Amino acid sequence: METSQYLPAKEQKFALLRYSVLAVSLIIAARLFQIQVLNSSRYKAQAKEQQWARYTIPAKRGNIYTSDGYPIASSIAVYTLYIDASAVKNPPKLGRDLSEVIPDFDVKNFESSISGKTGWVKTAENLTWTQHQEIEKLGLEEIKMSESYSRFYPENDLLSHVLGFVGKDADGNSIGYYGIEQAYDGYLKGQDGYLFQEKSALGDPILWGGVQEIPPVDGSDIYLTIDRNVQFIAETALKEGVEKYSARSGSVIVINPKTGEVIAMANYPTYSPAVYTDSQENEEVYRNNAISTIYEPGSVMKALTMSSAIDLGIVTPETVYLDDEPKYFSGHKVDNWDEKHHGEETMVEILQHSNNLGAAWVGGRVGSEQLLNYLHKFGFGARLGIDIEGEEGGLIYTSYPLKDIELANASFGQGISATPLQIMSVFSAIANNGYLMKPYVVSKITSSDGDTEVEPEIFSRPISEKTAETMVDMLTQAAAGGEAKYFVLKNFNTAGKTGTAQVPSEGGYDEDKTNATFAGFLSSYKNFVMLVRLEEPSSPSGFAAETSVPLWMGIASKLTNYYSFVPDK
Repeated sequence: METSQYLPAKEQKFALLRYSVLAVSLIIAARLFQIQVLNSSRYKAQAKEQQWARYTIPAKRGNIYTSDGYPIASSIAVYTLYIDASAVKNPPKLGRDLSEVIPDFDVKNFESSISGKTGWVKTAENLTWTQHQEIEKLGLEEIKMSESYSRFYPENDLLSHVLGFVGKDADGNSIGYYGIEQAYDGYLKGQDGYLFQEKSALGDPILWGGVQEIPPVDGSDIYLTIDRNVQFIAETALKEGVEKYSARSGSVIVINPKTGEVIAMANYPTYSPAVYTDSQENEEVYRNNAISTIYEPGSVMKALTMSSAIDLGIVTPETVYLDDEPKYFSGHKVDNWDEKHHGEETMVEILQHSNNLGAAWVGGRVGSEQLLNYLHKFGFGARLGIDIEGEEGGLIYTSYPLKDIELANASFGQGISATPLQIMSVFSAIANNGYLMKPYVVSKITSSDGDTEVEPEIFSRPISEKTAETMVDMLTQAAAGGEAKYFVLKNFNTAGKTGTAQVPSEGGYDEDKTNATFAGFLSSYKNFVMLVRLEEPSSPSGFAAETSVPLWMGIASKLTNYYSFVPDK
């Protein structure tokens, strides 16, 4: 009986053992299947990481050239010096040798930085090619140098708001901020390469081990439409103008109306792309005010209102308006800027005298639906699509009918806002037979795959060729007989319009603060259209006729010499 009871229990134990072994075997097999099949790529990668050291080979960021082929932004090779601390036999001597090559090299600090340490210690960075060569001549095994690139802007702050700058992102990678550097970062930055070197179990490179290299792909080069000489003329004059007229800031834009190419774009105050900070308080100086600042344009908008009416056949240059007294719109009193009244005035005289009441009358005849339609066709209320970062779209009314006071105000440039670039679009279309071209700054992108040329693009055709010709004549008379007459060029006819707009404040407008604008072109030479805007000028006054106009004329005079124009009067 005892034997018969004992044997089944023993068999039960062996059965339990067999099942346990089988279960463990199945678990091991499943785990091996997971490792070898399902997760093989991950573990191979981990093994490779343990076996191979990876070093980044930085790509060279592409250069940016002005229209004359000058590298306005480039990448130069710089070097970081590393010292194998445990291999230095005579630290004082090595320190002295390095101090002869590297200015302001602190020998004592160097000695303390490697004292009692092993491995490679970063000793100096941003070394030049010449310094690199001199250090290499020392012929020391304990010295190692790595190559990287630094962004170089040879003209310092010239064109800074168009260019932008190169900084670091949250991960420490180089990235473009603002302007071309940001808008075309994907083209400029290229693609880093990598060097894989076999390493020992301790993590040290095996000199006789395997090496694998993925070469970097350098960034594309960017060619701009900017004329460096015109840019210099504009920036120099703008700085002098802001200081002379005691303005807070200013902008100048010069565009070829036939193509949309930006010839120059300047803002002041400015900054150096090579020297920047990440603090929020400095963001304002990085903004390209020529395309990002929105403001009520004032009387310069009368050119758009008049163009709309001429194009619709509602008025002609000879149409007469009776300017006899202030008018009321939606219960609000509206008067001329100087509160003077001129009796019967033609449409040309309305532009010459910058007559608010006359412009409101014209706008009323155009009507809110048509005026909003022309605003859109001239590029207001939305971005024009210029190919640099920071463009704003401005603010206009989005539905009609407008209230009488809204329509009246919009007709002479109040109650709506636009960027300097948008305001300039009115004059660009007039100078180009009614066609408005999309503005652009990049003319060509060059890479290892070839060149990509940027072709001019029509944005819209807001007015007819006949209307454009009529407006050229009317704006020429406006400049010659209006507020700008005291500063017009002696040898060249100019077509343009002033705009002095009070700055909106809580509950109304600040009478002591204005935005002063003048936009126009040479009547016989439509090679360029130019806008000058000054923010809150105060000396001798806040009027555009005494600030922006003489600044515009001064730049235009230099450009007539630069382009060798023959006088037309």
